[in-house]
Amino acid sequence: MVPRDLIGFAYTSEWALAKFFTALFEDGVSETFNLAGICGREKQPSEVIERLTREIGERYHALESKQDWRYNNTLAEIRSATYLIERLRKVKLKYYSIANGNAQTIPEEEYDGAIFTTNLTHLDYISALAQKGHNILCEKPLVIVTDRFHKADRTQLDKLEEVIDEIESRGIVAMDAEHYSAKKATMTFYERVGDMVMKYGRISKVEAHTSEKDDPNKIRTRNLLSKENRTGLLLDMGVHLFGVISNIGGTIPIIHKAVYGCYPGNPDTSEYKACGPYNVETYVETEFKIQGNFFHPESSGKFVFEKFIDRIEGNDKDIKDSKKLKVTFRNDSGIETEVIVDFNQGTVISSDKKEWKPLSYISSNEYSNILREFGRAIRSDEQSRTSFKRSVQNLDTIYRIYRDFPFEDNKIKVYRTIR
Repeated sequence: MVPRDLIGFAYTSEWALAKFFTALFEDGVSETFNLAGICGREKQPSEVIERLTREIGERYHALESKQDWRYNNTLAEIRSATYLIERLRKVKLKYYSIANGNAQTIPEEEYDGAIFTTNLTHLDYISALAQKGHNILCEKPLVIVTDRFHKADRTQLDKLEEVIDEIESRGIVAMDAEHYSAKKATMTFYERVGDMVMKYGRISKVEAHTSEKDDPNKIRTRNLLSKENRTGLLLDMGVHLFGVISNIGGTIPIIHKAVYGCYPGNPDTSEYKACGPYNVETYVETEFKIQGNFFHPESSGKFVFEKFIDRIEGNDKDIKDSKKLKVTFRNDSGIETEVIVDFNQGTVISSDKKEWKPLSYISSNEYSNILREFGRAIRSDEQSRTSFKRSVQNLDTIYRIYRDFPFEDNKIKVYRTIR
């Protein structure tokens, strides 16, 4: 099988360097895709090499100063940046300038496109690639669902739905690179959920509690959660966990509640003076109703997302990140069984002590799984589990949360909430 040419739009995002380029070397992926080129805002390859060299230096500095808590990711980013530099120097990797973020400057030849540009520009590149007939893999979120004032806004979502009509009419594979759906535990749950329903009954409740350390002064974090990028914590984590529901056929007709918190900081510290109060969600709690064939008629869900857990007064500084999903099944006799999907550990274990094993082909690298699925969908000429249509469903849920429970009207002090 001759590998398909793949071009990456942008190349220095954390996930591109830490996961995407690394995955291209793995068995089953390298035979499917050949990294033919990268696109960026620099005009010449020599400028790209200079930027990547700076990126490497910044990451080594982060490791030496112990500023970067994603140690393994940082090492992978350094390796990927070095690999790109070597291929550019040997002229074995094409470079295309997309200076000024002009999506109309995309390359003309045949290829599949992977989008890692800033969130605000995703829709432009999705539209441009769809018009030229390229298969599309886009890092989440596909579009933003708030305006520049962080108010709920469905404008980009409406436009994305129009683009999807063109995608379907032209037979283009359009896949959301939603990496939580490609984690070992999540993929195991997807493959086994039918057996679980047969064994335990239908799903009566879906709950998640994700707690994450982070540095509010870190450039990546400030960019990710900034109002300018419009990717608050609800959008950052919500697309993953609502995706678990949609990817097993669930829909969310009603949102019952949503409250948000801000990291307040301590005005007496130099950290606060450097960072200021965090003006986006760093705590979100939302409750909702779920419908679908796998779900009970009164099935409900509750998600809690917490950020900066090591910086909240009273919390243990050595507290570990925790990202788990608890799914409760109820049979006709009313007996309930809980299944814990542990995203960090990669395990799926039920309260009857059964561990549901992953299938042999599932990799521990989420992007390897994503690229394998992308290749499979192209070969079979069908949309993937994380198709744009399902992602629109999740983004619409988030839009409705923002619209019905505005951030400004439902704000709580995070240090009083997180325990």
